[in-house]
Amino acid sequence: MGAAPTARLGSCEPLSSKGEPHMPVVTHPGPSAPPAPAVRLEIPDGWQPQPSGDALLRAAGSGAGGDAVEIAVRHLTGDPALGSAVLVEDSTSQVAGGAGQVEEPFVVEIGGREWHARNVSWDEDGTPVVEVHLATTLDPTDVVSRHVLAVGRARGAGLDADYDALQAVLESLVVEEVRG
Repeated sequence: MGAAPTARLGSCEPLSSKGEPHMPVVTHPGPSAPPAPAVRLEIPDGWQPQPSGDALLRAAGSGAGGDAVEIAVRHLTGDPALGSAVLVEDSTSQVAGGAGQVEEPFVVEIGGREWHARNVSWDEDGTPVVEVHLATTLDPTDVVSRHVLAVGRARGAGLDADYDALQAVLESLVVEEVRG
């Protein structure tokens, strides 16, 4: 009995020795689902790591006015042509639903990487809120682009001090790509 031929992603070549068609196999990690990078950041005393959920990591702490200050870091994949500037534009345009102020995009270097960034602010039930969105592009696969998106959020009476704390935490962000 010989070995069954293998199929490429998206092909419908038979895999069994009986010639029966099989569904393509998708794997993680794989070309369309690459491994996430290692990430780390430094958080102030009093902040705590949070359950990561759909993110690589999350952290939160109490802000100057007692409201939560939060950061989430995600690994995203997309169309091979997707760049970090477009990712940040898309991410920020969905936040305030047109009711907020979206600042002009800017580029910053953090941890030796170029990050595209944008701030968004709005009022939520009479309370000022600001989010900063930063994205960097990782080495792509043949099938997808890869990015890290970091979003920090502060709200309430201590907004200026909390934004400074967010900025300090985000400036400590280090991304280490996993090599296959």
